[in-house]
Amino acid sequence: MSQLTFSEFERPLANKIPMLQQGGYGRARLWLGITAVGTIVTVASIGLICDASGSYERLIASFDLGSEASLLIFTTGYAAIHLPFDIIGGYLLPRYFNRLHPPLLRFLLGLLRGVSAHVMTLFLTANAINLAGRFGGLTLTVATSLLIIWLLLLCRLKLASIFAQLNFKLADRKLPATGMALPIVYAKNHDEGFTGGVAGAFKPTGLIIPMKWCELLNPAELAFASRRRLIAIETGSWRRGRAAAIGFTLTGVAIAGFLAGQDRLGTVAGTIDLSFWFTLWSFIGLLSLPTLSRQSVIAIDQLACVDGISSNVMRSTTRRLNELQDGEGQRPGLVEAIFHPIPSVEKRLRLLSMSRHKGTWDVARTTVYLSLSGLGLLSRAVHCNCGRPSLWVFLPVD
Repeated sequence: MSQLTFSEFERPLANKIPMLQQGGYGRARLWLGITAVGTIVTVASIGLICDASGSYERLIASFDLGSEASLLIFTTGYAAIHLPFDIIGGYLLPRYFNRLHPPLLRFLLGLLRGVSAHVMTLFLTANAINLAGRFGGLTLTVATSLLIIWLLLLCRLKLASIFAQLNFKLADRKLPATGMALPIVYAKNHDEGFTGGVAGAFKPTGLIIPMKWCELLNPAELAFASRRRLIAIETGSWRRGRAAAIGFTLTGVAIAGFLAGQDRLGTVAGTIDLSFWFTLWSFIGLLSLPTLSRQSVIAIDQLACVDGISSNVMRSTTRRLNELQDGEGQRPGLVEAIFHPIPSVEKRLRLLSMSRHKGTWDVARTTVYLSLSGLGLLSRAVHCNCGRPSLWVFLPVD
């Protein structure tokens, strides 16, 4: 790891922690996420009520444009609507609250890169779903969505490096996990909120650890943070979370395709309607799935205690890493229940002795990422990653 060095812009965070501890940042990001999600959901709802897709298809036909050009205009238009929220969440809020952030020009270039990659991903998905609907109706549409899910998970590391300036380096050691040896992949990225995760489509293939953690955490804390992910794998929590996310996404595609109208699948209007209906389905997921993720976080914390991790290490690690996210040590119960898939620090420490749940690790935010396969329009509107392309592929996990 010694050969990986940071530029002055990415100087060690240990010296920055006092600066990062600013009140109000987490709540400001939450309101931004609520506004962004609410705006997109409102646009989708109005579009469905007013049959905007049909009007759009007729307008495009008058210009003699094909389905590819029509869907490109649609996905680009979505990006334009979302752009103000990206600028607020990626630059203005971090600057106002003295959080680590890039200079304006570097931010805008990074945002352009991320938005372009996001639009292209949606555009390719839209064309695939449009063709599937034309030649195979709802059945082939769902099957195509499953194929896209597999590609999104299989190529996740590559996509992350396309969306943002992420550099990955394979470590020279592996960690044991239930009959397998998982490689460690260190990720170098300027965004303090990047947490990495577990790589792999339907089985884990590696642990992604941010290089910033190697600077900020001491060896015991870093070992605990890595051990939590191994626990998620060994107990089946990772697999259950992945299965639940895939199942929720495919169910949403099937419902959205049915509501869009099987006779309209394979048309520009039908594809846009499917996108709008799936966006509403994703909104339901944003409200319901965080509960499952929170239960998994608590269950893994409890198992870590059984494994002999000291409460002091757990407390210090949790608090340090929380400062790299929204910095809220505690939250009102209703706010957390609706909007946060990761419990507050104080709640995690308080519930260590409670009864253990069977976890479905990271189901909420994995579902947000996989919503791209159903043309969902909320994947970059949620409060944790709004305006932060580094987090659009690997959303923050516990």
